[in-house]
Amino acid sequence: MHGPDHHDDSASLLASDPLLAEAAVLRALPQFPEAVREFTDGLARFRESLRLFTKLVANETRFRTIRYLVYLDSDRELFGEDGGASYSRLHELCTRRHEISPRVLKTTLALLTLTGMVETRRGTTDNRQKFYHPTARLMGYARQRVSHAARALDMLEPSMQRAKMLEEDPDFIRRLSAAAGRGHTQGEPPTDRMPDFMAFYGGQEGAAPLVFTMILADFDGAPPPSRAAIARRFGLSKTQVTNVIAEAAGIGYLTLDDRGVPAATPALRATFQHWVSIELAYHARHMR
Repeated sequence: MHGPDHHDDSASLLASDPLLAEAAVLRALPQFPEAVREFTDGLARFRESLRLFTKLVANETRFRTIRYLVYLDSDRELFGEDGGASYSRLHELCTRRHEISPRVLKTTLALLTLTGMVETRRGTTDNRQKFYHPTARLMGYARQRVSHAARALDMLEPSMQRAKMLEEDPDFIRRLSAAAGRGHTQGEPPTDRMPDFMAFYGGQEGAAPLVFTMILADFDGAPPPSRAAIARRFGLSKTQVTNVIAEAAGIGYLTLDDRGVPAATPALRATFQHWVSIELAYHARHMR
């Protein structure tokens, strides 16, 4: 079992990790709790409405594979007009730190191709090379997901007008994907700052929707929906929801009353807010 991540905002740690320092600045803003709610509600609605895509990204390893593919295709300054999403480059990125197995890479690519989210083309200068390219469908999903971060950041840093940038600049997503992807591949990924939380939140289907549900219920001071209602909303089985609730309770993220009704613990509130601040800080760094 994984326990809640220890949050050490000491001066030495923040000085050694600029992203954590940027996240701490966001958490200190008075608007931060409402930004967390906006971001959480947006992600919950995203997961609810786009069942096919969210099934693909329900596991962190598949999600990271898709991010690597979109980055390699988007970074045309580095890789040229064909992009860089060849199988060999994807394999190198996915396996260099033993993050993603070749089997997961091949399965994810097959699913993306089958669902019309990725297409393959021969290289323009060497037709022996084959490159994977995100379709408009996949980039539309990426735009929708990024929009929730942009709106939350507009609550914290309104002068930047990131939601307006996203809406008005058709090249915004490609630039963001290239910049964030370079940061991700050349440095420490944001998820590595909170490995214990990500082992739960990103490690199994149903964990993220459960966290969103519990955090939103906690904001409202209301009991959470039933297990069956959570399952219906996010396309899960009731057994999946029950199992994830049990795991979250074992970790210390939830308490259960004598009727088995879950409630968020201070550990879940603090851990999730810490994670949101890191994710928003990473987006803020590259949404320019």
